[in-house]
Amino acid sequence: MRPFIAFGLVLALSFAGWRVAGMLVAEREAMQQPARALAWRPADPQALQALAESRLKQGDLAGAEAAARRLLALEPLQGRAFGVLAEAAEARGDAGRALRLQAIGAARAPRDIRAHAWLAQRYLERGDHAAALGHVDRILRIAPARATTLEPVLVKLASDRAFALALAEVLRQQPPWREGMLAALQDPTAGDPVAAGMVLGALLRGGGLSSAERARWLDGLIARKRWGEAYARWAGMLSGDHERLPLLYNGDFSGEPAGGFDWRVTRVAGVLIAFEPVAGSEGPVAYLRFLGRRVGASGLEHPLLLAPGSYRLHMRMRAQALHSESGLQWQIACDGPVNVIARSEPVDGSFGWRTEALSFDIPASGCPGQWLRLVNPTPEGAAQAVGGELWVDDMRIDR
Repeated sequence: MRPFIAFGLVLALSFAGWRVAGMLVAEREAMQQPARALAWRPADPQALQALAESRLKQGDLAGAEAAARRLLALEPLQGRAFGVLAEAAEARGDAGRALRLQAIGAARAPRDIRAHAWLAQRYLERGDHAAALGHVDRILRIAPARATTLEPVLVKLASDRAFALALAEVLRQQPPWREGMLAALQDPTAGDPVAAGMVLGALLRGGGLSSAERARWLDGLIARKRWGEAYARWAGMLSGDHERLPLLYNGDFSGEPAGGFDWRVTRVAGVLIAFEPVAGSEGPVAYLRFLGRRVGASGLEHPLLLAPGSYRLHMRMRAQALHSESGLQWQIACDGPVNVIARSEPVDGSFGWRTEALSFDIPASGCPGQWLRLVNPTPEGAAQAVGGELWVDDMRIDR
């Protein structure tokens, strides 16, 4: 019995070794030589998939379909096999069947990017923007890095109003790729201001645009020197009579700055800015405290859209121990080659509430928009140090 047992053991080990060798060969050859791999393991799913893909690529539609069906017989939930059948059906001219099969494949393999990309393209060709964007959304959730490729394509497609409205509806659902998409639409070089206007406008009308997003949109338009559009968009966001908007909005500082054509407060080291009520004023005023550091700008500014002509800026101020080399200065500067067009008298020292005025002219060209700023005109250096306090109220511009 011992020789027989020994022979059986050797035979069993040999057969096991043969199976292991076959598995190794099949795994090695499955992708490169699927037919050879299937000779070792006829039911290898990976090899069957590779064979189906290879036959499809070669134009052997019958062979691709046969391999895909063999794969589905082994793994009924295998999604990619339906993708092969779909592409074969499309090659045969049966677009409807191809769409149904690919949809089944995407449902069974929800992380198959290739299936979602195929479906997105076909739905775009049919004009079904909502369905196409549903698959784009799936791709960007599965592989966020694909945004660098897809965002430029979506920006171009959004130049079509119907697509832009569909895109806005998807973005309204707050997908994780929303912020990047909005940035791509408004990119100074690769974006499209018309497409951005349609998408952001649709979001705004539906209440799906945050205050920060509105501010970035308007700032982007101003940065692109689209002052007229920026002002019109901003005015449309306000409630009330837009025809009666003052030339200098919120000049009494009664409202918190909200971006657009309102006051802007930029963080500047050495300057504290607040809007608060004080004695001698009916409502809040702008309060600036300078801490004795070197500053070139106060951090307080306001964009303007003034047509060519003559104007006068009025303001009420008081100061306490305000000291600097040249005094502070209100400036009005064009966003263009003309640059600074008006400078106030130096603001310095200690004084009670007083009213001042500054006359200026907006030129007929080279000044599409303007900035009102409180600055320190002293050149950069130790002499730029500013200390003391300043209160500002009742600012307005008259024609």
